[in-house]
Amino acid sequence: MPGTKSKKVVEPKAETPVKAKKEKAVKTEYVYALEPLPEKQLVTTETFSEMPRHGWNSEPDVCEFIGSLIKMHGAKTVLEIGVFEGETSVKMIDALPQGGYYAGIDINDHRKHKLERSGVAVDFILGESIKVIKGMPREHFDFIFVDGDHSWANILPEFKEIERVIAKGGIIAYHDTLHIPDVSELMRYVNHYKYNVVTLNTSEGRGLSILQKL
Repeated sequence: MPGTKSKKVVEPKAETPVKAKKEKAVKTEYVYALEPLPEKQLVTTETFSEMPRHGWNSEPDVCEFIGSLIKMHGAKTVLEIGVFEGETSVKMIDALPQGGYYAGIDINDHRKHKLERSGVAVDFILGESIKVIKGMPREHFDFIFVDGDHSWANILPEFKEIERVIAKGGIIAYHDTLHIPDVSELMRYVNHYKYNVVTLNTSEGRGLSILQKL
């Protein structure tokens, strides 16, 4: 991705005042940035070696939908695997009730948003998801969103750990289930393993699957 060129700031010339046109206010909450990431050392693993790109962010419609799911489900404790810039994280945190808890795991810290909200406990954990989840309490999370290392070598053992920490009746959501073969294969696997799986298309055709144990 090409670097961003700096813009020269030019002071405006004095002009005869004119009546300003009344413009409709536009509310902007979060910016889905297309700018290159700041230079940081990228941590990789045996199964994860991609370079960071804007495409790692979930589509805006997915971010909004994940937040809505958390509210509809009444989730109080949520886990996100693969935080990247924090676009989805913000929506997850905003959807939680007072006294809620959010945990986000990533092997790199590329956050562009402050992950905080009054009345909600927030943890950002730097590390490999499988190792981190092993240290988490059993049946602790009401909702888990997975958007990290999508290689088969990672997602299958990771899913085994996710099963241990998801609460009874909890919801697991996977991103990229339509366009990444290994994630599609995992959805077929869990569907035969007593999970109800509903897969939705997304604005970029990447797919979002919702899992709940039968």
